[in-house]
Amino acid sequence: MHLASGREWRGGQRQVLILAAGLMHNTDIDSVVVTGQHTELAKRLTAASVPIFVVPWMLGLDPRVVMHTMSALRPGAIIHAHDSHSHALADAISRMRDTPIVVTRRVTTMIKNPRRYKSAGAVIAISNAVRDLLLRAGVASEKIHLIPDAVDLDHVDTQVKWPADVAAVPAGTPLIVCVAALTKEKGVELLIDAAAILRTTHPAARWLVLGEGPDREALEARSKASGTVQVVTLAGFVNAPEAILRTATIAVQPSHSEGLGSSVLDALALGVPVVATSVGGLPDALAHGGGVLVPPGSPVELAGAVARLLDDGPERERLSRAGRLAAAEFCVDKLVQRTLDVYRSVAQTQGAR
Repeated sequence: MHLASGREWRGGQRQVLILAAGLMHNTDIDSVVVTGQHTELAKRLTAASVPIFVVPWMLGLDPRVVMHTMSALRPGAIIHAHDSHSHALADAISRMRDTPIVVTRRVTTMIKNPRRYKSAGAVIAISNAVRDLLLRAGVASEKIHLIPDAVDLDHVDTQVKWPADVAAVPAGTPLIVCVAALTKEKGVELLIDAAAILRTTHPAARWLVLGEGPDREALEARSKASGTVQVVTLAGFVNAPEAILRTATIAVQPSHSEGLGSSVLDALALGVPVVATSVGGLPDALAHGGGVLVPPGSPVELAGAVARLLDDGPERERLSRAGRLAAAEFCVDKLVQRTLDVYRSVAQTQGAR
């Protein structure tokens, strides 16, 4: 039973969809995703014919989730928690029903409750940075399994769909795209500052941010103050950002904190060169090629790397080829097989008790 709150649609929810669909199509595992009513995750799981068990889930720690999930538990079940709220609820179920838990840790922020991770049957870390965080929190190394996110573009619409209120960038215009929520950890303010730096030397370049979040007002004010309103567009939530990302000249990920960066994996698979900050799991995402890393927190370094790639077509083409090859390291088959191995190890441990 996959437990995923799914109240928003971001990289973590997309990975739940990819994993659940992969398990359904490639294994004999009987699995179901427990999630809230009317969420984007529930809609997309249904469209992919993945079994779901819809529960009332209005609050992050909604106690009704525990009650409904326990009513559907079958003998021998494993609960796989995919976010912090799901983990807390799964932990409560486990203590009442002695059901083993697998939990995926996706972020590099401070762990507030190490006990839950220590008591889990297994913990999946999506990058070395997340693994190191778990080790520092006291989680036994043998419990931690390094399994990066997967990229699956098989079902991405090949037709580019621009937001209705955003004018399509004319052909031949240098386009820098960032797929990120408008939250502090994503570092979009660095992108705006970098755009201001390059406004004079690369006046034709356009910057497009695909994502929504609570920092929109502050970022819009920053763009206005820096004089970049004409070149930076905060396009908001886009249903299929990958369809626009494939038209980009360069993809940027200016994060201050990042578990791995699934949108970076999309860029690699699409052959779009990446400029990313060297934080969290982003070095893992680019370890096999396809992009360049810059020091975190520096718009000057970010602008410099973008400028060099804009001015060097052959280097962009080299990174494009390398990225397509690197994306194979993050295929769905590897995600499914590695996760299945974790389930088997937990089941064996539970059976030996």
